[in-house]
Order: sequence, then structure tokens, then C-alpha cells
Amino acid sequence: MWGGAGALLIAGASLAAIAQPFRGHAAGDLPGARPTAAEQLRYIGRDWTSGLATTVNDRFIAEVERSYALYGTEESQPVPPSPAAGATVSRLTIPALKVDAAVQRYGVDRFGRLDIPQDASTVGWNPDYTALPGTGGSTFFAAHVVFAGAPGVFNRLSTLVAGDEVGVALSDGSSYRYRVTSVVDYPLDAIDMGALLAGREGVESLTLMTCSGLPSARGYEERTVVLAELVD
Repeated sequence: MWGGAGALLIAGASLAAIAQPFRGHAAGDLPGARPTAAEQLRYIGRDWTSGLATTVNDRFIAEVERSYALYGTEESQPVPPSPAAGATVSRLTIPALKVDAAVQRYGVDRFGRLDIPQDASTVGWNPDYTALPGTGGSTFFAAHVVFAGAPGVFNRLSTLVAGDEVGVALSDGSSYRYRVTSVVDYPLDAIDMGALLAGREGVESLTLMTCSGLPSARGYEERTVVLAELVD
């Protein structure tokens, strides 16, 4: 749970499930079929390689549902982040929340999930899955809302509003400013992790995520997701 020192839930599907979508035909693509609006929405997925919408089939849907049911139970070998080759992210600031936090590099944990810090004060960045700020892509940061009973660095993330700014400093002395465009709470099993990591095509952006909602036996069942775009 993101609110404690145990296993950390980050999305409703493992990286393996979101990284390899199954392509196929929607029900409405079959000869003579007239799909309802609900059916059309059900068969819209996300292409991991491009971040764009794509059709998926029942096999993909079943795999995502299975992945969520088994999330945090199937162990594998953890994967550390790749070594830094040049500049890396050093700090993240959110003036409206009085946040000025160190950023560390993380890989994938033993359950196949994006790994994050095991403390209340550090922000996690997964360099093998999202871009370095300043390179035109999308950057994903995660941190705790509560850790071991103490408020985490993203404890008040849900109070941000559109227009608030987020600053990112790199180890080479460069820095970038981003402006919040949206703050949304998602049920854990409804998060499109591929979309969050890929970001908006052609727009440099940040995604900040932490736990929200009420805790349960599985941990927190919602995630607060903040999107921000680069300020020219």
C-alpha cells in the first residue's frame, strides 16, 4: 500500500500486461454487427509503443482483469534502474504545497511494478519508462501520501489546482517549469498506465501520482493523478 511500508500498488495492471497489448477486432468490426456505445468504449485500448488509442480484443481485456486480480502476488526478479549516463533528475518542487524534495532513480520491484521510494520524503522517477525532463517527452513521478504513519511528500497532492506550478531540477544545473492542467482521482483498476507513461503526443509533460481514497486490505484503492505541461 502506498500509505505504509508494505507492498506498493501503482496501477491496475502489471508492466507486462500494459507493455504488450493484444491486437484484434472489436465486436463491432465483425460483419453485420452494430456495436453499442458501451461496446465501442470497451474495445478502445492504448498502444504502448505510441501512446495512441487502438482496438483490443477480449483476450487483452481478460489479461488486464487477471493482472489486477493477481496484482502484488506473483513474484519475479526485481530490475534496478539503468545507470545514469549524463544528467539525471535531482529535485522536484511544488511551491503551492511547499514541497522541495530529492528525486531518486528506480526500476521495477519484485512484483513487476514500477518501484518507488521506501521513505516519506523522496520522489521516485523510473528513467527506463519515462523521459528526462527537457527532452520533449513525458516524465512520471511517484511518491507516498503516507509512509509508516508519517505524511508523505505527496500528502497534499490532491489539493493542487490547474495553474499551480511544478519545478524540476537536473544534476547538470538545468531546470524546467510545468503548469498543472488537471487533478483527477482514479480507481486503481481503471488507470490507463500506458497512457500516463506515454503522455500526450507532441507535448512535454509531467505526471505526478500518489495514493488516495480509503485504505483497504489491498491498500489504497484510488490514485491521485496530476498532469502538468511545460511552461514556454
